[in-house]
Amino acid sequence: MKDKANRIDIIYGIEDKPGLLKGIPIAFQHVLAMFAANITVPILLSSILALSASETTFLIQCALLTAGITTLIQVTKYKGIGSGLPIVMGTSNAFIPTILVIASNFGIGAVLGASFIGGLFEVVLGKNLLRLKKIFTPLIAGIVVLTIGITLIPVGIRQAAGGKTDMGNLTSLFISTMVLLTIILFNQSKKKLFKSLSILMGLIVGYTISFFLGIIDLSPILESSWVSFPTPLQYKWSFQPAAIIAMLFMYIATAIETIGDISAVTIGAEGRAATEQEMSGGVIADGLGSSISAIFNAFPNTSYTQNIGVVNLTGVFSRYSVKIGGIILVTLAILPKFGALIAIMPEPVLGGASIAMFSMVAVSGLSLLKDINLDSRNILIIALSIGLGVGLNLVPEATQQLPRDLRFFLTSGVGPAALIAIILNLLIPENK
Repeated sequence: MKDKANRIDIIYGIEDKPGLLKGIPIAFQHVLAMFAANITVPILLSSILALSASETTFLIQCALLTAGITTLIQVTKYKGIGSGLPIVMGTSNAFIPTILVIASNFGIGAVLGASFIGGLFEVVLGKNLLRLKKIFTPLIAGIVVLTIGITLIPVGIRQAAGGKTDMGNLTSLFISTMVLLTIILFNQSKKKLFKSLSILMGLIVGYTISFFLGIIDLSPILESSWVSFPTPLQYKWSFQPAAIIAMLFMYIATAIETIGDISAVTIGAEGRAATEQEMSGGVIADGLGSSISAIFNAFPNTSYTQNIGVVNLTGVFSRYSVKIGGIILVTLAILPKFGALIAIMPEPVLGGASIAMFSMVAVSGLSLLKDINLDSRNILIIALSIGLGVGLNLVPEATQQLPRDLRFFLTSGVGPAALIAIILNLLIPENK
């Protein structure tokens, strides 16, 4: 284990509490980093089901509220629930294909019913995680974190280049480049405050440039109400066996991803592997948060990898700051105008920051793997797991003849990488 005091890139440790004047801006950069991804699921679902603007706004509010609640559960760590680490929670985009299929065939009620059951299943999985410690080894965690980073980097690149509708637009590339350069400049500052706010400063610069270039639409802010509270159980639930099975499959994958995120935080903050209690509590919080989200009309929640990149890039590992971020999310949920202000952030702005954040996640995976004995056995496991996991993610058409649910899993990146790593780790004997 490395001594945190000797790691000069650490500005605030896990237990440190920066003052509010510093803590609130740090928390806001966490909110900005995850905001767009958090509202993606309700926006896509609204588009598929042709929901009204008011109903779409309501689903976005629900997503913000539950992200704040589940973040507070994850960070607080109470009676074995939560990791107690600086981990931001939010609506999981890994569930998007499954959610859209279920909603298209059975409606939103079936999605929420299956999400609730799946969340309880993940809680059970988390409580029995200690019995599965042969599966969740540092080798598996390193492979999962590295795969997460590698598969997310193209997402950042696409955002930076203008997104699907305007890929390669020179204005978008200019904005994202300025965001990335600002992050690099502030991150390398000798002043700890500048370094700790490097992501936020990059986003502010990108937002400002976008405003003066006239590519920000302010109408969503003007159309939003000032105060509105998301009420629970607004949809009639149904429990469809096919929907539940598909959800359970995805909850296994998201539990593995959460363990990887937890490992990335502990290796970055204190140079150590995550404890069994941190992993178990984190997975339990993941599942409990998803069940609570279903009650409040939101979709499965999980740990947000881009925010792991934020803490590793800025050197601010304070869970106190993340707790402030959770409170901000709850506040934004009941103040739609402020939420709309962040929601209109152009894709290239977030893309420039995402490239830095996701790349840092991949580096965290490498940090986990550097302490592994790189003999021929482990090299083979790492190579095949990452090769197939990333390869199928980049070439999804290779699975087009397979059943839909299996296709979703195999192209998720982290799912097949984790599964292959676990199977090979159990089957191939260790070198003595």
